[in-house]
Amino acid sequence: MSYARKQLARGEEVVYDGGQHWFAVVVRVWWAIVLAILSLAVLLWAITWDASLAKNIIEILAFVGLAAGFVKMGTAVWAWRNTEFLVTTRRLVRAEGILNKVVMDANLEKVNDAHLTQGVLGRILGYGDLDVMTAADEMGGVEDFPMLADPIDFKVAMLNQKELMDRPDLAPPPYQRQEAPTMRPAEPLPPRAGSDQVTMVDQAQAEPAPAAPATLAATPEASARSTTPADDAGATLERLAALRDRGLITPEEYDAKKRELLERI
Repeated sequence: MSYARKQLARGEEVVYDGGQHWFAVVVRVWWAIVLAILSLAVLLWAITWDASLAKNIIEILAFVGLAAGFVKMGTAVWAWRNTEFLVTTRRLVRAEGILNKVVMDANLEKVNDAHLTQGVLGRILGYGDLDVMTAADEMGGVEDFPMLADPIDFKVAMLNQKELMDRPDLAPPPYQRQEAPTMRPAEPLPPRAGSDQVTMVDQAQAEPAPAAPATLAATPEASARSTTPADDAGATLERLAALRDRGLITPEEYDAKKRELLERI
């Protein structure tokens, strides 16, 4: 987490995360770049000389100038990467520094005006200077954002957030969670082989249903067509075999019921 984000209060969120443009590094260290180029050129030129005291001195000076230029450029890049400009839901935050950190902020409620300066080169490369006027300016407050990258987007984000603080009715409505659809109850699964439900189904299918009371006297033909215990046992065995084939009862249960029915005949 960056140093500026560690300064956020409870419930405070970052609306826009900005920083300085890369051209700010060039403006700060242009002399170091020129020094490094000249030192490198002198060092390459001195290599062609014959060995002498003047050559050694020139080479040492060129090497020192080259090292000083690279150190300055590296420090400037490091400082540029540690510069942060934030727009949060409550304030503006500016943090900078490598080892010694400096953090300045201003409440959005106290922002009175903003002055953006963007020259021709700034419009081409995409940077500008943003000066924010607040009530703290009268007491020496500093809320300037020099060489800000994408300054228009930063300024628009700042003004939009300030307007949301002044007029909360412009904020989008909170997200409303939709009600969960009604779930249909799961259908009961068929009983597994060897369970008590299979035994109950087996007994219900093995016992013949009670005969309906006869309203008329049975004729000799009807008596001849009446089923015998052997026929009932055969029908029950067929039903049990079907249950066994479907896996609802085990072969052992089928054999036990089969012996029981044959003993009844």
